[in-house]
Amino acid sequence: MMGMPSCREVTRMLAEGELQSAPRRVRWMVRLHLAMCRHCGRFARQMSLISQALKNMMNRRPDELKHPDIAQRIIARLKHP
Repeated sequence: MMGMPSCREVTRMLAEGELQSAPRRVRWMVRLHLAMCRHCGRFARQMSLISQALKNMMNRRPDELKHPDIAQRIIARLKHP
């Protein structure tokens, strides 16, 4: 990646968790791209919400995990971040 990353590159890096280990220049260019591209910015926020939901789910007891309850909470968080 020489200049500004493409949407495909940004979403791949976000989905695969490569951004944390990327060089500083690449991280800066991705942040710039996210600030300018509403679609990639939305994708980054969605990935963050999914990550938070999974972390919260892992901290719950197995008997607390009811599929409809989890689905409703995720949908509610996506509608009202």
